[in-house]
Amino acid sequence: MASLNLYELDRVFSLGDSKGMRIAHVTDIHVLVPPRLSQLFGKRLLGTLNLYVFGRKSHFSEAAQEALVRDVMACEPDALICTGDLTAQATPEEFRAAFELLQPLFQRQPTVLIPGNHDTYTLSAWKGLLIEKDFSSWLGTGDWPRTHILSPDLSVVCVDVCRAHVLSTGRVDEAQLRELDVVLRKEAEAGRKVIIAMHYPLRDRHGNPYGAKTHNIDNGPDIENCLSAYGETIIAMVHGHVHHGYQTMVPTQFGSFPSLNPGASGYAHLPKLKRTGHFSVYTVESDSISVERYAFDGTSFVPEDGGAYATGR
Repeated sequence: MASLNLYELDRVFSLGDSKGMRIAHVTDIHVLVPPRLSQLFGKRLLGTLNLYVFGRKSHFSEAAQEALVRDVMACEPDALICTGDLTAQATPEEFRAAFELLQPLFQRQPTVLIPGNHDTYTLSAWKGLLIEKDFSSWLGTGDWPRTHILSPDLSVVCVDVCRAHVLSTGRVDEAQLRELDVVLRKEAEAGRKVIIAMHYPLRDRHGNPYGAKTHNIDNGPDIENCLSAYGETIIAMVHGHVHHGYQTMVPTQFGSFPSLNPGASGYAHLPKLKRTGHFSVYTVESDSISVERYAFDGTSFVPEDGGAYATGR
């Protein structure tokens, strides 16, 4: 059975409140710790070459990651969603470093966490549930999907699509897909609005099915078909995986809902490449969700010039 997680909040929220509920969203932090020689096998060997020989390590910075924790806390959100990729290569050392970095932020408010494909990078990390050793408090328990009830009228339904795969593709098995339909029906009957949280997107920045031959979800259309019946219940989908942030719409039988990706939160400030880290803060009201997006300027995360996604990245 899918699991249910309840949170004690400082106040009881109603999405009809004048201020709504403010939810921060971080993703793709990618804490790096060089692996030991004994850990260099399979995909991790190729990943290490990419990071430490060919230079991809420079795409992420401790300065951005430390500023992320400080500046999200300064926003004082009512809740936090993290859509995975805490680590680069899912070693125990990376998970421990990520825990030490993120614990002050994650424990500040109700936090909902799902793994990313880099957190299930190897078969041993995936099958051994390595992420759960340090982060079980925020992952929830039980079978997926996992439902986190943030208020009497809002929940986050987390779908786990990540696995260890040489092409970095994700997949939702049939059991989880069936249970997703059951969970969404229950949330609809309870009158709760739902935020869907996944690591991978269903749609690209142009609104087309996310169809990269690698790094996609093998059965993404099956997930979308399931969600389509609950367009009146789902208020948004949040995800990561694609390091360039974007927003688009996912069509359903009942209109469409926004799909929101702030972009990689741990990304270094690289103005020559027009790349930097981002996080978002959503204000959720009874029938709407608004977005504030923050960009790393090399020192701090500041509101994005021109409003959320105005920079196009």
